[in-house]
Formats: sequence, structure tokens, C-alpha cells
Amino acid sequence: MAIVIPEIPLKDKLTLTVPEASALSGIPYKIVNAAVKNGDLESCYAGSSTVRIRRADLDDWVATLPTDWC
Repeated sequence: MAIVIPEIPLKDKLTLTVPEASALSGIPYKIVNAAVKNGDLESCYAGSSTVRIRRADLDDWVATLPTDWC
């Protein structure tokens, strides 16, 4: 018997991949990815290589961006 995992809307996910965080925030992928790599945006690894970002951390990071940037 196969396990069926329901599709969760992006806005309801608790953790996001870098592309999902980019899509949800409207901030370009390269900027989100750079923030993860330089430690400005907290993240963790799910498994060996998939970076995950908690929604709360994404929200906190976006709040620190200059208002004239967006």
C-alpha cells in the first residue's frame, strides 16, 4: 500500500527549499541562496544536500532588508 502525501500550499509550509523561499518572498533566487550561503538567512539540511529554511527565519530575514530595496 502506497503512502499518499497531500500537497501542501506553499504559503502553508513550515519549511521551504531555496526556490520555494524565493517564490514565496518574491526575492530573486540568487539573493536568497547567497543569504543562506553567507549565514544571513538561517537554514538547515534535510538529508545530505537539501537546504531547508524555516518560514519564521525567512520572515525575520525579510524584515531586516532595507525598505528601499523591495
